[in-house]
Amino acid sequence: MPRVAGFAAALVLLWIAPLVLPVGDYTHNIVGLTYMFMAAALAWNWLGGFVGQISFGHSAMFGVGGFVAARVMLATGLPFGLSWIVGGLVAGVFAVLWGHPTLRLRGPYFSIATIGVGEATRLVATYWSGFTGGSSGLSLPLDGNPTKFELYWYGLYLLAAAVAISWWLRRSRIGLGLLAIKEDVEAAGDLGVNPVLYQDVVLFLSGAMVGVCGGFYASYQAFIDPQDMFSFDRSISLILMAVIGGIGVVLGPLWGAVVFVIIQEFLLASYSQFYLGLYGALLVVIILFEPLGLTGLASRIIRPLRRGTT
Repeated sequence: MPRVAGFAAALVLLWIAPLVLPVGDYTHNIVGLTYMFMAAALAWNWLGGFVGQISFGHSAMFGVGGFVAARVMLATGLPFGLSWIVGGLVAGVFAVLWGHPTLRLRGPYFSIATIGVGEATRLVATYWSGFTGGSSGLSLPLDGNPTKFELYWYGLYLLAAAVAISWWLRRSRIGLGLLAIKEDVEAAGDLGVNPVLYQDVVLFLSGAMVGVCGGFYASYQAFIDPQDMFSFDRSISLILMAVIGGIGVVLGPLWGAVVFVIIQEFLLASYSQFYLGLYGALLVVIILFEPLGLTGLASRIIRPLRRGTT
């Protein structure tokens, strides 16, 4: 209960912060986008961290969710929030369609397969100009779409939903089953856990949340194209956020997303040609010296302090 109360208080403070603090429009907009990246990184962690299946293909769900949401808004005039949900549901179903057979693979074999899924989806989307606009992309109407200023709060709602699902997954019976699957899938099956069902459920939730984030991103940019939405860099960025914050930790990717966005904004403005190289070096350093990322580093610092006070 104290953690729930603390999280609720943090949400309230973040909700009212732009209304009482002198925050510039640029910073306000970037923070709203960061909330979306936090939610997407947490969703990736449900599969990559809780199940141990490292996916390099989550850009496929991000792009599917974004383009479906955009097409729904353009064709039906459905409110943007409902369009995001439709895009997320379609992305979740798409994730299960390719993931149901692929999740039988473990370790590097699954990761390699997801690279193929992501790249195949990107190529299909690029040449499916009737749906995605091809290289020309899609422009979303400004009427009826939220402004970047308003999207700050919708990004916060997305983050709150992702955090709630993360806590539920970790503490539920499904979460215990996922831990067993991560350690030994065959032993988990012998204990009565249904690995196929549990992994399909988590993949659907992960794909759906990432798809909703894709819909959010489409509204934020008001223009999307396949090369951006389905890019391999998009999948790598989600992995980096999780690794920087701590894979398998409930809230680890949340902190990793904050660091990722801050570094990205600084490097793109000053050293745009170096930012991917720096991320790669950072990834190697974290894997070698602190596998649990920022969460593990914080634990190392806090644990001796607690011992000193007792």
